[in-house]
Amino acid sequence: MKLGAFRNKRDHYLDFWDVVTYVSLALFAILLVYPVVRLVMASFMTQAGTFAAGEEFSMIQTYVEFFTIRYYYQTMINSFVASLLATLFAVIIGVPVAYLIYRIDIPGKLLVRVAIVLTFVSPPFIGAYAWVLLLGRAGVLTGFFANLGITLPSIYGWRGIVLVFTLQAFPFVFLLVSSGLRSVDQSLEDAAINMGRSSFGVFRTVILPLIVPSISTGALLVFVTTFSDFGTPMIIGEGFRVLATLVYTEFVNEFGGNPRVASTLAILMLSVTVGALLIQRYFAAKSSFGQEAVTPLGIRWVSTPKRIISSIIVYGIVFAAMLPTLTIIVSSFLESRGPMLIARFSLDGYRTAARLPLAFRNSVIFVFVSTVLCVVAGTLMGYIVARRKNRLTAVIDTLSMTPYAVAGLVLGVALSISFGGAPFYLSGTALILIMSFFVRRLPYSVRSVSGLLYQMGPHTEEASVNLGVPPGRTFLRVTLPQITPAVLSGSLLTMATIAREFNSTVILYSGRTRTLPVEVFVQVLQGNFGSASVVGTVLILLTLVPIVVLFKVFGKDEQALL
Repeated sequence: MKLGAFRNKRDHYLDFWDVVTYVSLALFAILLVYPVVRLVMASFMTQAGTFAAGEEFSMIQTYVEFFTIRYYYQTMINSFVASLLATLFAVIIGVPVAYLIYRIDIPGKLLVRVAIVLTFVSPPFIGAYAWVLLLGRAGVLTGFFANLGITLPSIYGWRGIVLVFTLQAFPFVFLLVSSGLRSVDQSLEDAAINMGRSSFGVFRTVILPLIVPSISTGALLVFVTTFSDFGTPMIIGEGFRVLATLVYTEFVNEFGGNPRVASTLAILMLSVTVGALLIQRYFAAKSSFGQEAVTPLGIRWVSTPKRIISSIIVYGIVFAAMLPTLTIIVSSFLESRGPMLIARFSLDGYRTAARLPLAFRNSVIFVFVSTVLCVVAGTLMGYIVARRKNRLTAVIDTLSMTPYAVAGLVLGVALSISFGGAPFYLSGTALILIMSFFVRRLPYSVRSVSGLLYQMGPHTEEASVNLGVPPGRTFLRVTLPQITPAVLSGSLLTMATIAREFNSTVILYSGRTRTLPVEVFVQVLQGNFGSASVVGTVLILLTLVPIVVLFKVFGKDEQALL
């Protein structure tokens, strides 16, 4: 009798979470797999929406044209050049900054970490716009040095793109390397020093090999982020075309656009980002040592001159990275006349920002709704990934990571092709934007919850079910209170990243659903730099608030952003 009762309860437990599993698979099938499949199909179709056939329209014609017509394949080369250079420079400055902050007693270390986090959460294209204010043809620094008889290099073109990419993306390397350094045991360094190694020799032969997986992961994130970035090249690229801007211009064209070409370019972009992810995972697995620190690396004593030099290096790099954000905030309080900013304090920009309220309201609503959906779905998915290990949940685990490799611009094109026209007609609606935000940022909640559950045993939950409490009620009363910190921290990070989402939004929005990032971009393109600064400042604050709560209330540090 008891065995039969246990089986009935166990079957009920399985049935409940099986429903969650199937619903999760359905969500990914509808919002991720189906749009990507439609995107692939669209790349083989004619303008009329039929599959290409015959001699005039070969099914692979667009792909052949891409690799044979210089206008197209040069954009791929340009994208690789800009992204690889940015990745290289981000590693060159990110690794030393992480090591110096972690190992050297630099004054104001907390302030430096906060500045790097602010750079990390700021919308990427804002840096490009700020550098135009500083180093553009009528920029503040350009004019200042011109009066001294010094001509600064132009911010426009590939050099400016690489500069902005590097300063915006090096926090990826900083965060990953900082995390990697925490896993290195102090005894390894002590043993190397006792054997006569110099400080640099210890770093090169002992510490560096151990953090290679962290460096490679940071480099991957820099490459994928910069390769798929659309706003920065659009603002300062001028004649330097990259794949992301070409996807946008081909899809959103004043003469009707070319979905087939845009889809082909989006598929090529997706292939590059997914390929980079696979290469990095293989490389990280080959170079991983699986170490765990009993006594993490501590602060190293260095002479006063070395400490001063280290501080200058760190503060110099962080100041350069923070300068765009500071520029936007300061310029929002200046008088403006179109593209001209006047050095007089004024609040007129905030009082006369007629389009700010709608963009702010849309952003707040979309962020709130998308975050709630991500938290609910992500918590349930995180649970089944960690507790219900089988083939289906393994598929869910893989699919939950896939949005990391799908560029926002690619997802925006895919969703527009899939749901923008007949029979759904969701183009420009709030629903399609929320769908995009949901699937793009769902991984944060899934990873946050599953990561904590992997560290917790299932015995309490199993005891509750065996005592007759239904699995749903067990989850609500037993499991959920235990994982609440992970749920809340994941939700705050989701809010911050959704608020800054731009690449997918710029494809999907309409006039009535524009958000703060889109409004900044539109104002920049129209030359209204004062208005752009006002909206940009509000966007920075909206993005920063969840991060401040995450750090202050939950006692997290910058590692929570990983």
